Amino acid sequence: MKGLFIMIQKIILLMGLMVGFLISCGDDPSGGTPDLKNVEQWFYYLGFDPTEEIHAQIEQSSYHMVVMEPIFNESNNADFPIADIVERYHSAKVPKLVLAYVDIGQAEEWRTYWRDGWKVGDPEWIIANDPDGWEGNYPVAYWHDDWREIWLGENGIMQGIVDVGFDGIYLDWVEAYSDENVITAAAAAGVDPEQEMVWWVEDLANFAREQNPDFVVIGQNAAELASNDDYVATIDAIAQEQTWFDGAADNNPSGDCPLPATEADIETQAYLESLSAECLELHNNFPDSTLHMSSEEYVKDLSAAKARGLKIFTVDYTVQETNIQQVYATSRSLGFVPFASERALSIFVDPVN
Repeated sequence: MKGLFIMIQKIILLMGLMVGFLISCGDDPSGGTPDLKNVEQWFYYLGFDPTEEIHAQIEQSSYHMVVMEPIFNESNNADFPIADIVERYHSAKVPKLVLAYVDIGQAEEWRTYWRDGWKVGDPEWIIANDPDGWEGNYPVAYWHDDWREIWLGENGIMQGIVDVGFDGIYLDWVEAYSDENVITAAAAAGVDPEQEMVWWVEDLANFAREQNPDFVVIGQNAAELASNDDYVATIDAIAQEQTWFDGAADNNPSGDCPLPATEADIETQAYLESLSAECLELHNNFPDSTLHMSSEEYVKDLSAAKARGLKIFTVDYTVQETNIQQVYATSRSLGFVPFASERALSIFVDPVN
């Protein structure tokens, strides 16, 4: 009997350890979504396929977090029942945090807010074309009341995001404050573009958190803003694109263009000769692109942000298996959480263990 009692104790202990492990990995058997700090596998999807296949793949995957288009603010898909998809991801075998991708520093022609006849300069807060070749994207004066109303108004984008059940927002173009056209517009308006961006992120976060105190906010890029105490107090994490590999806006090439490894490698003949013909063309056509920056600089800023308590995600554009493995190993060795896919972010990729 004593032996049987000891064996039962061991079984109970083992079951407890297994449950604890599942919870720590974000697989909460109670059906609740994982805490951001436990997210170790994440998926980033900006395509839109109304068919069942990709939604089923995401739902059945072991990803702990999904960043996706909110879809309801796309002109051609405004009636798509995105709330149903969000709920499916929440209720999956491995429940998922579901974050809405939002571009807070650019206007996009395919959104429901876009009006016929809009162009650079009309309305006045649309100030330039996208500097990296993204067609239909326009940097904006994000401090302008009309832009803020689109997001924070009674029937604005943020209310829609909260209403359909998203757990948070994933902010693109936080780095708008460093764009030359934005800097010029800010000077003309007598405002500090960096400070205005910090306030803009705060206002978006506060709007949602008044309704959901657990609302997650992740800022993409602009890791150097982690030196700003107010910004760090507002966001939960930073995600950095193309820390090691990039691709083109038109998805050609779809990835596998390596950044210079160090500051000393930038623009060297050895680096240029290491690029494929497609990557060299990308380098030459866009002198302000990431191929003129170094992985070393990105890692330095991300490590500083991590030291301030922020969770760090990396997004690299690579489809070659050797490069994918390199990205995951390097990112994880630094304590970051990696993801790799094609530049268009329009396909499903399996988790990398």
